[in-house]
Amino acid sequence: MGKEEVKHKIIQTTIECIEQEGIHGATIRKIAHMAGVNVAAINYHFGSKEQLFEIVMNATLNESFVQNINDYEGMWQNDTRKALQHFLEDTLEGAVNYPNLTKAHFDETFNKSNYDTNTLYRLNKFLLEFHSLTNDVLRSEDDVKNRIAVAQLFSAFLMIGMMPDLFSEFLNFDLKDKENQKVFVETLLENYCK
Repeated sequence: MGKEEVKHKIIQTTIECIEQEGIHGATIRKIAHMAGVNVAAINYHFGSKEQLFEIVMNATLNESFVQNINDYEGMWQNDTRKALQHFLEDTLEGAVNYPNLTKAHFDETFNKSNYDTNTLYRLNKFLLEFHSLTNDVLRSEDDVKNRIAVAQLFSAFLMIGMMPDLFSEFLNFDLKDKENQKVFVETLLENYCK
């Protein structure tokens, strides 16, 4: 296996380990064992656990926000509501399928009340772009109310993404089911969009 293949395998395995063990349970030894490499290989390619985790968090943030929103690039201009629906369905599916990874992104904020993190910087930058893409389909003509709506939409996903079973008894359905995810998104859009 080549150098880049080994690095890719370690990154993918780190994502899996964080999802299985949580951010605090994912150790270099566990990652090395799962990836079939030794600890020295991880240190050689990434320098430290912190650098590996930073690369993983940046890659998954990029996948969750930037890449996901760009997947519907042409659709945003032609049918904003349809693009929004697809984007939200994809985002919800990813968050529900990877709740520990979602939690890992906000670990510093939740556990240390640190609001000066790369995740929050990138989230706010993303929300600005998301707001500009969706502004014409949101109910209000008021910019502040539309920003609030965008924050509420994202908050709904964040909560469900980190705790997909939180409302399962109340809702009487499983949000891990793709059809139920569509209903969840459609209902959000009915409440927030024209």
